[in-house]
Amino acid sequence: MLFLEVPSRVGFSGSVVEKSFWDNGAKDVAPVQKMKKSEYSSEKRVPAPGARPGGRRSIRLKGHDYAGGGLYFVTLCAHREFVAAAGGAPFGALNRATCVSPVRGIIEEEWRRCGEVRDDVFPGEFVVMPDHFHGLIRIVKGQPCGAPVQSELGHVIGAFKAAVSRRIRRGDTPVAPDIRIWHRNYYEMIVRSAEAEQKIAAYIRMNPWKCVQSFGNGLRGIGNPALWNAEKLGVLCSRNAPHIGHIPNAEVYFGGWHSPKEKEILAWLLEKKRRVIACFAWDIESAATAVPGLADALEENRMLILEMRNRDGDLAAAEQRNRFVIEHSDTLFVPHTTPGGMLDRLLKETRKSK
Repeated sequence: MLFLEVPSRVGFSGSVVEKSFWDNGAKDVAPVQKMKKSEYSSEKRVPAPGARPGGRRSIRLKGHDYAGGGLYFVTLCAHREFVAAAGGAPFGALNRATCVSPVRGIIEEEWRRCGEVRDDVFPGEFVVMPDHFHGLIRIVKGQPCGAPVQSELGHVIGAFKAAVSRRIRRGDTPVAPDIRIWHRNYYEMIVRSAEAEQKIAAYIRMNPWKCVQSFGNGLRGIGNPALWNAEKLGVLCSRNAPHIGHIPNAEVYFGGWHSPKEKEILAWLLEKKRRVIACFAWDIESAATAVPGLADALEENRMLILEMRNRDGDLAAAEQRNRFVIEHSDTLFVPHTTPGGMLDRLLKETRKSK
């Protein structure tokens, strides 16, 4: 992780029917002190619980039989390399009338083909967003007559992603061979009731940014899930901070946005239409209306709101959010810390642990 510290001076949607879902204009830029990545990371990494060989963590539900049938709400994200190469919208624009991206058509066709080539798979309501995809898909329990094996969710999604990637590379879309199309994993939620299915399908059709998504390990969120896979600049600032003359450029800005100065920075980011991840002290159902500009940012695909387990507004909850930001950011921007305060202590502990 890179550590930046500034001195105190300073849609379109479709469905398969029947088969049964800134400018950094500040001139007075303060000097930025950088801590090298090697100073902020340990040489030996200990695999997290549940991690696969090589450090990859499985986000599938432990103990669930994914070949035993069921209905799933899945989210797939474009890889950050494809997002960058396509100028931020690799799957095309949101407005169907102005969208001419061949990639969008490929994704739609291959999603439908998931059911055409497998008798036990029923793709449902779906939506293609500029850099991610939502879909409902049902797998019927019991091996169909003549089928060699029962379909399993991971294999179906893997085949779908591979088919889309092959067609993109063979088509007219100029994608360099070394650019990855999809993020390596996908997110899924098990849909356990008809009522939940109806709500998710409605969200997909009308307001895809409202879909509550699971990111594994109990973490939920609404908004653009592709932001979670991007390079994240964590923003942390103690209370009573002086004027901040410069905010670094970043792909995505990430914070709890708790202190007065953090809230001020968030308001500026939203005004400048930057991409933001927030882990507020509120539940995600009410977060969209908690801050002016959040709803617009969600609808414009440039916001992700994560729900913390502890949503109290006290100091203990603020400390948990700050730890979460520190642990999951690629770089930290800390324009001000109060000596001896909570944030100062957390940063010192993090340096020692690395």
